[in-house]
Order: sequence, then structure tokens, then C-alpha cells
Amino acid sequence: MQTQLAQAQNAHRKAQGEQAETQALEYLQSQGLVLIERNHRCRCGEVDLLMFTGNTAVVVEVRQRSTATHGSAASSVTHHKQNRVSRCAMLWWVRAGQRQFTHLRFDVVAFESEQPPLWIQNAWQINS
Repeated sequence: MQTQLAQAQNAHRKAQGEQAETQALEYLQSQGLVLIERNHRCRCGEVDLLMFTGNTAVVVEVRQRSTATHGSAASSVTHHKQNRVSRCAMLWWVRAGQRQFTHLRFDVVAFESEQPPLWIQNAWQINS
């Protein structure tokens, strides 16, 4: 059973994550992307933001780090995390995305302490 302190810490982390996703969404919309869905869940995970630009669906992973003690926010998107996001995105793509879009791209928006967002387009490709 979680202690009250652990529950409070988890709630704080969740709130920070939601705030980072909102900031990323607003930033990407200011760059011309359009939201399809936020927090798309499937059996193998979750996609933070599904967006599009033109005929390209954009899968966005949002990461935030207040310090670089354990590495940068961008470097925290490990191969394991990429695989989970890719699997979830591909399920969405098969069910809905490929009927609307011709391309699928994976981006990362990373926040480091008080720095402006770092938008990494084409952060990874799916291994076929």
C-alpha cells in the first residue's frame, strides 16, 4: 500500500506531466500542427499526442526533466520507450490513421528546466 507521501509525489508528477503535454501541444499548434488526439491509449501503451500536418500524422512523445542528473529529457526516450510508442502508434495507424494520412512521423518535444522546448522531428523510425 502506498504511503500518503508516495501518493502525493505521484500526483505531483502526473500534474507536471500533464502541464508539459499542454505546453507541448500549444507549442506544436503554434508551429502549425493540428491535434488529432491527446493521451491515446491502447493495450500496449500510450501516445502523448497524435497530431498532423498536411498528409503526415505525427506521433509526439513529450518528456520533461527538471535537472540533468539522470540525463536529458530527450535522451530519456530510450529504445524501449520508442518501441512501446511505436507499437501503440501502429495499432492506431492500422485502425484509423492510414485512411486519412499517407505518412507517419515520430517526434519528441523535450523540456529541460526553464529552457524553451526542444522539438526533435523524425526522432526515430519504425524498424520493419
